[in-house]
Amino acid sequence: MKGLSRRRALGLLGGAVLTSANAPIPVSSASKFERGKRFLTARSRSGGGHGGAILSENGDLLAEFDLPARGHGAAWRPNSSEAVIFARRPGSFAVVLDVMTGQPQTVLSVPADRHFYGHGCFSADGRILFATENDFDGERGVIGRYDATDGYRRLGEIPSHGIGPHEITLMPDRRTLLVANGGILTHPDAPRMKLNLIEMRPSVAVIDAETGALLKSYEPPSELHQLSLRHLDVRGDGRIVAVAQWEGAKLEQPPLVAVIDRDDGLRLKSAPCEVAAGMRNYCGAVAFSAGGGRFAVSSPRGGLVTLWGGDGDYLSAIKLDDGCGLAANGKGFILTSGSGIVTASNRSEEKHHPGIAFDNHLCPLQA
Repeated sequence: MKGLSRRRALGLLGGAVLTSANAPIPVSSASKFERGKRFLTARSRSGGGHGGAILSENGDLLAEFDLPARGHGAAWRPNSSEAVIFARRPGSFAVVLDVMTGQPQTVLSVPADRHFYGHGCFSADGRILFATENDFDGERGVIGRYDATDGYRRLGEIPSHGIGPHEITLMPDRRTLLVANGGILTHPDAPRMKLNLIEMRPSVAVIDAETGALLKSYEPPSELHQLSLRHLDVRGDGRIVAVAQWEGAKLEQPPLVAVIDRDDGLRLKSAPCEVAAGMRNYCGAVAFSAGGGRFAVSSPRGGLVTLWGGDGDYLSAIKLDDGCGLAANGKGFILTSGSGIVTASNRSEEKHHPGIAFDNHLCPLQA
């Protein structure tokens, strides 16, 4: 999707919202969006075509909309009914939508020498959108800044202080950004190739949102420099959990979970051997529970979702074929899979949506 223009993207989106087969619920039933929690995710359909979907906390499909290509992560804008859904790397589009109706509003523009990395977050007041991006000719990661009060005009960028920035979130102090730099060099001319595996340097960076200054950087030990830290979450007291995808030898089984504290630094955690083997050296998403006492980690290649105590001790595992999307929901988690399943972490209820493959992430909506 390199070089996707705003005009072309809007054309592809036109007429795709809550109409025909993409409309399980009509606009006139928008009041249903106001009851209970809702979650935004990317999805694909078996007949072809990519888009997004809004789900209820019970797994009901409330709305769908089309996207020009495969989507990835999303971000809700605080104190508003807006959210942004990002293209999967190396896509160059991001779509702003009204989460009360599922209707796309705006397509963000990205400079020709940048592409999105699939994730973003908002400032605490909802004014600025921060998006992880690739300066592919400069071989560095950047964070694009967009003014949500002015049509999402791009204001500029700050460094991510690493290569391959992926998930980004706001720290509890509401002033600093937390970024997972996966450490993998890529270029849109070879979209899925990894160009620097021997020289990888992944990190979790804490960055001043105003100045772009690096406040703190956490890295795995040098012998695990191919442990690509790509997804993360942070709880209210500032404890961070980051999860990895191993880019080293396939027969190795390194720890995939990192718990990070200001005083103790980065501590790597492993599941028991048989569970770790089932994770297939690949974590797709991570989220703390609502109270922060647990966190969940998805491993879609192994068909596992693992549950961990808030201190990083392994608790249990749930089998879920191609399960990747997860988010806190009450005392537990809501989970989605590439086979169209929406379920709870206690498996108390399950919804199946034939013909739909839910993508990697779930974004809670609080409008």
